[in-house]
Amino acid sequence: MPTPFAEVARSGLSEALAGAVAAGDMKTDYRAAVCRFEDDLFAAFPRGHALIDRRMAERMVAEIFHAVGRRPPRLTLVAGFADPRVGGFADIANHRIAIERGHLYRFLVLHEAAHLIVPKDRRHGPGFIFVLQLFYRSFIGIPEDGVRYFMEKYGLPTVLTLIPRIAA
Repeated sequence: MPTPFAEVARSGLSEALAGAVAAGDMKTDYRAAVCRFEDDLFAAFPRGHALIDRRMAERMVAEIFHAVGRRPPRLTLVAGFADPRVGGFADIANHRIAIERGHLYRFLVLHEAAHLIVPKDRRHGPGFIFVLQLFYRSFIGIPEDGVRYFMEKYGLPTVLTLIPRIAA
């Protein structure tokens, strides 16, 4: 059975993203709410906070980007960031994901990959959140109801499944 992300990617990610954006608030910066959402979500579903090895991270990212017909970004492990609260960075200009050494968490790789899939949504808005929750459901195995509960708790846009209808 295909994952939620694979199903949306196969049916038309661009159209699904357009629907998520149209249904959401593009003016709000959801960054702080997304961080609280992730903290609570992964307290309930600890697999997201699991450290993974570089090979697994690269395979996961390659699967995501190949599903949408794009070249996977480079994964770079770095010494750290100026802000100690930052563990990863989506370097859109260089098509790369930078993760601090020792912080190769499954959720963090997926979070930064979502930024590269939706590069214009730098405010953690509806398009980014739509892709992020698909990744968490598909690559961590969090059930839709679990994702929905925590998204609603933090006032995040809760568009969870937007599979466009392809005209016959």
